[in-house]
Amino acid sequence: MTAHNPQATLIGSIAILLWSSLALFTTQANLVPPLLLLTLTFGVASLLFFIVYLLKGELKASWQHTPKSAIIMGGLGFYFYHLCYFYAFQNAPPVEAGLIAYLWPLLIVLMAGMSKGSALSWTHLVGAVVAFIGTGIMLQSKAQVVTIDSDTRYHWTGYAAAFACAFIWSSYSVANRRFQSVPSSAVLWYCLITTLLAGVSHLMLEAQEWASSTTFPASTWIAILGLGFGPVGIAFFCWDFGVKKGNLSLLGVLSYTAPALSTAWLGLFTEAQLTTGQIIACLFITSGALFASLMPNKKMPLAPKQKAKGI
Repeated sequence: MTAHNPQATLIGSIAILLWSSLALFTTQANLVPPLLLLTLTFGVASLLFFIVYLLKGELKASWQHTPKSAIIMGGLGFYFYHLCYFYAFQNAPPVEAGLIAYLWPLLIVLMAGMSKGSALSWTHLVGAVVAFIGTGIMLQSKAQVVTIDSDTRYHWTGYAAAFACAFIWSSYSVANRRFQSVPSSAVLWYCLITTLLAGVSHLMLEAQEWASSTTFPASTWIAILGLGFGPVGIAFFCWDFGVKKGNLSLLGVLSYTAPALSTAWLGLFTEAQLTTGQIIACLFITSGALFASLMPNKKMPLAPKQKAKGI
């Protein structure tokens, strides 16, 4: 059975807290075309990591000890996840798109439990189910206040992209355990690849959209910096370390607190009004995560007589 580092699990949970601020920052940067926003935020994150590891003298060692396969997987994972994420938010109602994208914690719990050397805890399963019910309640609650327009029939591509988000990020997180010996400083190279791919995509697809107006208000630039340092920066380092060394199943369940926290931040710091259904959903999601983290960790292998396939 794979040993879990509690400190790594705690560090991984910091990423979840930072990711919960993604929606709040994004609402302040809605004037920026998606691919340009992706380029700028990952550019900030890349610069941050580059300076930190340059000062620590780990830049050369990080490049030498990071397999090119890991760099490719990380860079493509970051890029395609965010590409699908932004596409989903442009082609489907944002609330529903966001909640569908947040199926990745459930997929992580299931994928991690079925991977080689791991087993699902019954507390993780119950916590995941409770949190998933909470997500469904939140979706239903918010769906009641969404006005369906005549273009609803075209939203299926946005929903499909949101499902792709969930699959891409959960698959990346589980597969990343193959590179446990790779230093988490490798996130720098992932961010650089994402920045380059997003920049090229922006020039090809979005350049004409903002060419006539290249100035953004100060609040937008503050949001860009906030995204680059937080949910698109430090969060990825914390998550990389957490999924490699910590309890991946538990991190997957704890990830359900992100949509609840995200809703809370929007309610506290914006004009958004929380409904009773949303509050109940937040309680379900948080309770499920707490149950999974506080109850005894009794293992329950899914198929004890069958050899699990490696990732």
